[in-house]
Amino acid sequence: MYQLQDSVLSIKGIGKNLQASLSANQIEQVLDLLLFLPLRYEDRSAIKTLAEIKNLSSAQTQISQSVENKKVKTNFVTTRAKVLRWNEYRKGRLLISRATIIDSTEQLNCLWFNNKFLKNKIIIGQEYFFSGNLKNGSLMQATVEKVGAENIHTGRLVPIYPQLADFKQGSLRRLLAETISKLHQSGELEQVFRDLHFPSSINKIVLARERLALEEIIYLMQKSAQNKQAHQLKQACYSLKAIPKKRIVTLPFTLTKSQEKAVQEILADLQKSSPMNRLLTGDVGSGKTIVAAIPASLLVEQKQNVCLIVPTKILAQQHLNNLKAIFKDINFQLVVADQKSKQNEAKLTSQATFFIGTHSLLNQLKKIQPSLVIYDEQQRFGVKHRQLEEYLGKMQKPPHLLSMTATPIPRSLTLSIFSHLDLSHLDQMPNERQMATTWLIPKEKEDKALEWLVKELLDEGSDTNHTKDVTGNLNGTADSPKRKKQALIICPFINPSSYQATENVAAVKESFVNIKNALKKIYQKLNVGAKAQLKIAALYSKLEKDQQAAIIDQVYQQKIQILVSTPMVEVGVDLPNADIIVIQSAERFGLSSLHQLRGRVGRKGQKSYCLLFTSANLNNNLNNDPNINYNHADSSLAVQKRLQKFCQEKDGLKLAQMDLENRGAGDIFGYQQSGLHDLRFASWTNVAIINAAREKLKLEPNYQSLLQNYLEKKTASSVIDTATN
Repeated sequence: MYQLQDSVLSIKGIGKNLQASLSANQIEQVLDLLLFLPLRYEDRSAIKTLAEIKNLSSAQTQISQSVENKKVKTNFVTTRAKVLRWNEYRKGRLLISRATIIDSTEQLNCLWFNNKFLKNKIIIGQEYFFSGNLKNGSLMQATVEKVGAENIHTGRLVPIYPQLADFKQGSLRRLLAETISKLHQSGELEQVFRDLHFPSSINKIVLARERLALEEIIYLMQKSAQNKQAHQLKQACYSLKAIPKKRIVTLPFTLTKSQEKAVQEILADLQKSSPMNRLLTGDVGSGKTIVAAIPASLLVEQKQNVCLIVPTKILAQQHLNNLKAIFKDINFQLVVADQKSKQNEAKLTSQATFFIGTHSLLNQLKKIQPSLVIYDEQQRFGVKHRQLEEYLGKMQKPPHLLSMTATPIPRSLTLSIFSHLDLSHLDQMPNERQMATTWLIPKEKEDKALEWLVKELLDEGSDTNHTKDVTGNLNGTADSPKRKKQALIICPFINPSSYQATENVAAVKESFVNIKNALKKIYQKLNVGAKAQLKIAALYSKLEKDQQAAIIDQVYQQKIQILVSTPMVEVGVDLPNADIIVIQSAERFGLSSLHQLRGRVGRKGQKSYCLLFTSANLNNNLNNDPNINYNHADSSLAVQKRLQKFCQEKDGLKLAQMDLENRGAGDIFGYQQSGLHDLRFASWTNVAIINAAREKLKLEPNYQSLLQNYLEKKTASSVIDTATN
């Protein structure tokens, strides 16, 4: 019998070599192996007679996603039959294996290519399960399994695992079946692992994953409580002197009430003897950066160094430019990675400095010895980058730490899970800024939409909204000069996909060419001369860094009016003159990601627009048909309904919850979660599970999560340790 904490070497079939391969993937104990979860499943449970198979239509044999869960592939042809004939032959270097199988209803041919092991596996007259794809009347590359007491490769929901060195899919299944069958922990726990790897239904997978999610949230809550106790015993390296309230309002613009409250909360923390440990949350465009910068500027005025760490060089440069324009008497320095220059080290002077940089700034913390460290969009940083202790060296007294995120987590749940953190939340938009007007554009109207976009960009008239930007300057007054409007066109991919399922998804390079061609036709129609035509460029991660920098610089200088890009602009990039964003293949994005992208336009308070293009077939009478089933995962109508909801809803938190409801509990597994931490099993938006964890701990305060050792080893607890080291 196997214990969860036993070495994998104790499992039958694992020797020293396989143990080394598993160890390289952090699989060292039985529990680690059991938590090596499938990426997806193939539903091979529908066993048909050969006569039924021969009567299937072409559509019925096309592999597709399950209605219940996108991570389950269906329409595999599975049958139970005997081998009537068998032979092998070569065609050049190609080994072709052919079998004729028979049951009481019909005969069918099976074909395999370059499978040299089949001749030792298939015996004429023996009965097997055959499962594969039907093509041209033959069963192709079928999985073959002898009919037995418990089949794990056919005739059921079959798990498909991530690639693991030295292990084939069949070997992994046999290994896991052996482990689960002899697991010492019988009963409920054994059933959870059986349902994860060899489920009898899709619903069983969901329930098992939810059990792991519950255990993970319980662990995080317990770890949070422990860290809060330890944190309260520490002493900060510096405490801010009292600041008169009126000092806060001597800025060239007016803060919202929620911004004022957050600033006061941060200042109160900075005056305490223990280090601040605060999380600042707020929707896209709510003004988190300025809230963090105000207390930081006061520390610099009191001769203390401050560090603002951001995920990209682009964002670091933006923050530098924006903050220098506001805090003119403060010394700023940019620290970013630069492959062509080694002049990247922080320059320490007798004058206190506000350092702004990417993760390369972390390597300078020991030298800088900051009194405050701020993480902007901190969910984008890896675990290691959030552990300040190793970067600060022997600095005995820790700095204050402020983390900022736009991740939409309900306040009540944040306080439950991150009880060691103090929370400030911005629930107002500055300067009466409104989220972009959003439209879902039918395929047949995309050309018209592009023509409208061109007309908008060519119209450089003054704005008349009389709104203020972050620096307090009026935009769109009658006396303001004309400005060039700008547009973003977002594509999910860089290059067209070679996979059939995603071959219609928009790609930057292809879209760039298509849009340029479409613009030529529009210019001819509108009689636009060469000098007046819009400048267009493409931006994506595989461009050389110098090319990226040059394009971005031209965008900021308004020399480029249409930027075709991947979603790399999502991470806090501030393009104040961007008025319009077009999101191609919008169905490929989650609602929260769409919301982040929509927040890239209208950042000066000007009227802005978001246009959603989709490859789905849109139905103009969607809202008039009460009989439509919107739950089919691949349905164009489901896509349309989801995107229409996005057009109507502007609240990021509500959109995150709608994302969960849309994919449903049945789609809980296989998704990388974004936010404060990439959870392994849970989701921040799954309110029911988080509430269940809270209630369980009320009933059993000393309950120990079965994932405790596993999560500690995987450093998942570092999300709690972020601000306490």
